[in-house]
Amino acid sequence: MYASASQFLKRYSAEEIAQRADASIPPMVYGELLTRAAAGDDLSAYSPEEQTAAGQALARVDRALQDAEQTINTYLGGRYQLPLTNSPEVLERIAGQLARYFLYDDAATEQITILYKDSIKFLESVATGKVQLGPTDSGAIAQPSAGAEMVSAGLVFARDNSRGFI
Repeated sequence: MYASASQFLKRYSAEEIAQRADASIPPMVYGELLTRAAAGDDLSAYSPEEQTAAGQALARVDRALQDAEQTINTYLGGRYQLPLTNSPEVLERIAGQLARYFLYDDAATEQITILYKDSIKFLESVATGKVQLGPTDSGAIAQPSAGAEMVSAGLVFARDNSRGFI
């Protein structure tokens, strides 16, 4: 994964992510609880209902991060050998922006939508070779795949080929 749940919660407001990931009514998961659950901390101080809700919210966060990873891999797959063993930090940021957008679903704010679209544009630039992520595992820069090349067999009716015909 390009970003873990803990990294995601550090990059963005844990409270905001908890609000989006918690489907319980009334809300039972808050930023601190979700952060502790993501870190694997002891949750015995919380009620069993809160622990269950935190587990479900964390599963939603993980699903959004997996969706972000799949989206990123769709763009990187043609240019880089996947999975990347040492991914650049920019992919953590991109994964976070995509996952945040996926968590908001159809209620994304304009700012979150803009960040999502910018992330997709960046990934398209990587896919076309305008932007490179850096060296591959072997230390070599990934080369673009071969492009199309037009080849002709030569002229059929050239002067030298048509003696006695015309």
